[in-house]
Amino acid sequence: MTITFKPLHECHFPLLLKWLESPHVKKWWPADRSSLSVGGDQDVTYTMDLVKEKFGKHIHGIPLSKNSNHKTYAYVICLDEEMIGYIQAYNAHDFAESNHLDLSAISGSICGVDLFIGEQPFLHKGWGTRILNEFEEQILAPHFDWCLIDPSKDNPVAIKSFKKARFKIFEQFQTKSNIWMLKDLTTRNDPLPTIQKLIKERYVNAKAVFWAGSVAANQGTSTSDLDLVIVYERVPNAYREAFTYDGWPIDAFIHDLETLRYFCGKLEASDGKPALINMILQGQEILVQNSVSIKAKSIAADALANGPDTWNQAQIDKERFLITDILDDIKSPKNKEEQIISAVHLFEPLLQFYFRARAKWTASGKSLIRLLKQENPELAEEWTTAFESLVKTGDSTAVETIVAKILEPYGGYLWDGFRSDAPADWKECYQNKILDELKSREPIFHHPEKFGKTKENIENQMCDEFWEVGASGNAYTKQDVIETLLERYNNPNYQDIWEAKDFVLTKIAPNNYLLTYVLIQDKTRVTRRSTIWRRINGDWKILYHQGTVIDRGII
Repeated sequence: MTITFKPLHECHFPLLLKWLESPHVKKWWPADRSSLSVGGDQDVTYTMDLVKEKFGKHIHGIPLSKNSNHKTYAYVICLDEEMIGYIQAYNAHDFAESNHLDLSAISGSICGVDLFIGEQPFLHKGWGTRILNEFEEQILAPHFDWCLIDPSKDNPVAIKSFKKARFKIFEQFQTKSNIWMLKDLTTRNDPLPTIQKLIKERYVNAKAVFWAGSVAANQGTSTSDLDLVIVYERVPNAYREAFTYDGWPIDAFIHDLETLRYFCGKLEASDGKPALINMILQGQEILVQNSVSIKAKSIAADALANGPDTWNQAQIDKERFLITDILDDIKSPKNKEEQIISAVHLFEPLLQFYFRARAKWTASGKSLIRLLKQENPELAEEWTTAFESLVKTGDSTAVETIVAKILEPYGGYLWDGFRSDAPADWKECYQNKILDELKSREPIFHHPEKFGKTKENIENQMCDEFWEVGASGNAYTKQDVIETLLERYNNPNYQDIWEAKDFVLTKIAPNNYLLTYVLIQDKTRVTRRSTIWRRINGDWKILYHQGTVIDRGII
């Protein structure tokens, strides 16, 4: 079952009232938790008005952060779609002084947390520990260094649960009635066992896994993530996903060999930045070497050897023009702030020009200056000195010199006479972009990893008027489809083997498109599919879908 946290809303108040009046909650839940006060709610009789008074102020439109400014952020705990309890969080420093709590011995940001499980069937089954761990990973870890919690000394079940969640007793501060416990949110498990565990749980069918990035190179910091390339035998489309797992931020790139060829040999060659290529060639191979991993490395190595796409004169001239334009703003700024912003804006395109004009691979962000130091240490030193001088003194002379040195082999500054025409086929390009967007969503409802598994997630993909005609000829309502999908997603044994091909896109009205294709299910059942897609406020939603069986089998 999946644990999620929905921000508290007024619609949750009736359920919250029921929970707060439950004996097992009243026994331990404090009367005013937002101020870290102690004592249970046994003598408080909750009404709807009292719930609104106490919890209405905990409804906020912004996410929790360490700059919470005396606010408490409240969430309803959900197991799949069932709401089972309540949890709240706040910056512990905001309320420490009023409660005579000395947190000076703790270095870093501290979040206070309180929770209860309101539904009795979920008590004493280990959910408290799992809920806390998930809450830390999903909500707290990006913002806080420590988590503080204070169960009653008379509540051994809660204390045991928190210890399982790796909370330790905070010896420097204890009271007669409560045990104060701390957890270091910056402490992480060893990365390699974490990755191996993750593969078994999330990427069990992967054929190759490459671990790259700063942590893999033993150069990580406390905020570094784990960069992974996951290669399957076949995926409907490549995608990237980010999440937190065992305290580690995970940045995963999902591919098969076909998508690797496209990304490495075409996209990265066009962009000039061999990010995926280097992740495969320089990363650690986690699984046992096999034909897929060998082929993946071969694809990356060939793409690297072929080099990036060569800039033609029109591209070089365009970049010269843009750099000249930015430099003018640096030479004659309205004020110091705008000059610094212009200098930051110049930094990356100028270094990109240095490499791409020479038909060499480049990089982005902080990796650019590292690459320049490897390529040309003297120029890198001059570069750093020039920009430091500009920021400190406002004198742009040194930056002008280095810009002129980089542009000079290609004609120098460019302004007068510059012209850049939009592509003649820009309308066709736009249509192809829409086709790519819609192909990534087909077959409809077969991508829960991207669009979610909940009822709300499914409804977000549909127009209100949605209906479907199945391959049997039967008509299905929006509710019919939702119920079927929820049953499918909740079935751990459900398998979905399909191939979609022969896509054709037709614009039928403003913001309305008909997408047709052939779908092969379980390698045997072949149907023609038609989906009417509508763009609403920038989002794609399904208006109508139909499937028709092809009698002659696989084509």
